[in-house]
Amino acid sequence: MGGMGGGIGGGMGGGMPNTPGTAFGGATDPSSIKVTEGLRLIPSVQVSQRYDSNVFYTSRSQLQGLTREDFVTTVIPQVRGLYTDHENLVKVNVVAGAAGSYYANNTGLSYVGANAGMVIDMSDLLSQWRPGTRWTVSDTFFYSPQPPAFLVGDQSGAPANPLVGGFQATRANTHSNSVNTLFEYPLSMTVKLSGSYTHSFIHYGASQVPQAFPLISQEVHAYTAGLLLRVATHDTVRADFTGSEFDQGEFGAFSTRGGTVGWTHKLSHAISVNTAAGAQILSGESTGVRFSSVIAPFGSLAILWNNPTTSFSLAYRSGITPSFQFQGAAMLNHSMSINMTQTTPIRDLVGLLGANYSVANEYGANSGDALSWTTVGGTAGLRYRATQKMFITLTYSYLNVDNVFGGEHLAYDKHIAQLGLAQAFY
Repeated sequence: MGGMGGGIGGGMGGGMPNTPGTAFGGATDPSSIKVTEGLRLIPSVQVSQRYDSNVFYTSRSQLQGLTREDFVTTVIPQVRGLYTDHENLVKVNVVAGAAGSYYANNTGLSYVGANAGMVIDMSDLLSQWRPGTRWTVSDTFFYSPQPPAFLVGDQSGAPANPLVGGFQATRANTHSNSVNTLFEYPLSMTVKLSGSYTHSFIHYGASQVPQAFPLISQEVHAYTAGLLLRVATHDTVRADFTGSEFDQGEFGAFSTRGGTVGWTHKLSHAISVNTAAGAQILSGESTGVRFSSVIAPFGSLAILWNNPTTSFSLAYRSGITPSFQFQGAAMLNHSMSINMTQTTPIRDLVGLLGANYSVANEYGANSGDALSWTTVGGTAGLRYRATQKMFITLTYSYLNVDNVFGGEHLAYDKHIAQLGLAQAFY
């Protein structure tokens, strides 16, 4: 799973990896607090000061004289827990945190948000009964007035939450949860039965932008079932039936049914490629109007490179996603992300580069060209490990948004410069 930074950090996506308390995949310091046998805790606090050019996530024309620029002080206390049973068969990774932000110019925007996440891996336990069995369950939750556009996903390129894939909403109280389970059962030495299920929701409160269009709260159920075939030492092929149900409440509901074929290839110990392609039948209704069934494409590609000094990922994904503003509709979304961390010649100094791109257009038999969105985001920064337990980060982030409805462009950009300090306590 990716980090939780998108839910707390204001929707820019990405984040500095391997700081104390990082959720799911951060460096585990052996000096963390040992509570009991198998249970360790990493309490931490992060303090940051940032300049934000657009705290409302909208254009000047919608603000009626309000000041978009601000200086924001944020404090994020967080606890990460790591648990394994005495036989090392069940592994649990849990994180919980809060974020308090104070705005110098717009003091009424000051808030306290929260996030939490958990991954339970019972693969080794089930493998005692059937070697090679895999079962993981994960859950991520966030509450914040700053709706994220992008959240870090897993190594297959799938987003951490299928409802957070590129659309950037205006400032509004937002809470979202996504739970996922993945199961693999070996039928033979080379064939596995696989399946997954995801349930996600995102709920919006009233927008804090005076002239904003209403945001659409919704939920999605998504599932897969198929076979994995290991055809060579470094190659795995899979075929899946896929389905999803999108519920937009009074704005409509639609579903997809289809199939995909995927291929995973390990080029070397450090480099791997995951790719998939397929098609789905889209059907349903939007804002009370039923549309004819239509075939929609699906595709994904993820290239991963990890060695002791460099971590690089390139992910692309295309598929059906719902609209989040203006009107109910099914959208064909294309999204891409690039992330890299690189050690520098200076000891304990690491560089970060990241970029996200997402574009979506209304799709279906009754669709037109009136509804679309394009979101581009990027982050560059440095992380310095001052001591074993203290990290200093300096980052710059950029966001550009163009939402189109009825021929009107609601476009804006956003710049953030941030200095942060993370301190672990153990």
